[in-house]
Amino acid sequence: MFQEIKILILEPKKFWKGKQSEGYQEQVVVNIFMHLVVWVGLAVFVGELIHSFEIIWSYAFLRGITEMISFSLQFMIAVPVLSALLKNYGGTTNKKILRMVLVYAYVPYLLATIIYALLPGFYIVLFSGLYGFYLFAIGALVLLEIPVENQSRYIILAILLIILTFELVNILCWKLFQALFPYGA
Repeated sequence: MFQEIKILILEPKKFWKGKQSEGYQEQVVVNIFMHLVVWVGLAVFVGELIHSFEIIWSYAFLRGITEMISFSLQFMIAVPVLSALLKNYGGTTNKKILRMVLVYAYVPYLLATIIYALLPGFYIVLFSGLYGFYLFAIGALVLLEIPVENQSRYIILAILLIILTFELVNILCWKLFQALFPYGA
């Protein structure tokens, strides 16, 4: 997993060309995405315990769970939305390929979230998550079979929808978390 992520981040064009020749062979949602989401939850939990003035186990636990739910919901909402958009722009109808592109596009932000959760002073590291949009754009161009005349429009709209989904889900999860912990959120 880590070797694959290293190649994805350091050599994205080579990575996507390799995925194109291999085809969709693995369960990337389970093998990559869910593993990283669990790591995010654990990092948020540990970070809350390390950096808070008083240790509140339930607060730290729910913060970790909230982050895990947030990323999972973002992904579960983004796949059908981007699939419908892809269908309208004449791309592939294979949702497995779209899921794969989306999973790998989330990797930089998930890694940045893990670092930020453990080292909150390095909030600047969250900007490295924007690299995921570049990875999404390259993966979409290589794997999603979008007609050339629609490629740029699809990528721009897809990125805007990913951002919108991200913001809406985060607001919803944060509000639910505040309802559970009004004094600490």
